[in-house]
Amino acid sequence: MEAELVRLDEKDLSPIERLRQVMPVIGHTIAEVKKLILDRSFNSREEEIYFFKNIKPRIYSHQIFEILLYNLRIQTPAGTSEMLKSYYEEELQQIFRFLRNEAFSYEYFKIRATELDHIYFVRDVSPVQTPVIDLIDPSPGFTTAWDYKFAKFTAYERLQELLIEQLTDAEPSVNKPAAGRGKTPVLKWTGDTINLVELAYGIWLTGQVNNGNAGIAEIMKFMESNFRVNIGRPFRRWQSISNRKRVSPVKFVDQIKDAILKRIDDENA
Repeated sequence: MEAELVRLDEKDLSPIERLRQVMPVIGHTIAEVKKLILDRSFNSREEEIYFFKNIKPRIYSHQIFEILLYNLRIQTPAGTSEMLKSYYEEELQQIFRFLRNEAFSYEYFKIRATELDHIYFVRDVSPVQTPVIDLIDPSPGFTTAWDYKFAKFTAYERLQELLIEQLTDAEPSVNKPAAGRGKTPVLKWTGDTINLVELAYGIWLTGQVNNGNAGIAEIMKFMESNFRVNIGRPFRRWQSISNRKRVSPVKFVDQIKDAILKRIDDENA
């Protein structure tokens, strides 16, 4: 299924045509896997938990992501780069709000916790034991309390990464210094790029550039251009920061440190 989805990625399809082609591929896989699970039994409780915590959410996350992607593409404004930037940023904020509202379960997902797996990823658990059941397919024998929730987290993180990449692509090129201002010194970032990412997020979160109106993608692109360094995917690098164990304080100014830690605390709630 995933190999076929990769092949479809290489085609320049309209939103509706992509949806028409990907959904049967995903649906066929779901039907096959569902039949396999209903026809056979797991060898152990550990196998059951692994399937409903990892395998089923991974499959269903593709279905959720394709619907999210379709909605994103058909609602994309045909206007200026600023309109496009505002649209992507608003969509990104919606994802942040969704993940904040799911603080407990998203934290469980992020840190790969296991303590409550016997409640959230086992089929014969009484509904009284689970706080909220979010179901995509309430078929008996093929549903647990949180398998769909984990599928949504995977899909939304994937969309989040896509939006950040789109924001980077939507930003105009950094302007060169005007003539007559003297030769600009050539500076190259030689430290760890993760430190530059931490600095970029600190500048963005404390609103130090353009009266707080510069986006994180703009700041990243500026730093890449002026420090002659490849930062990579901003969201992936942010995950490296947000997953750190805080055994030592950050090395930048206290305001930047506090803002970054506040963002991490807000995400982890």
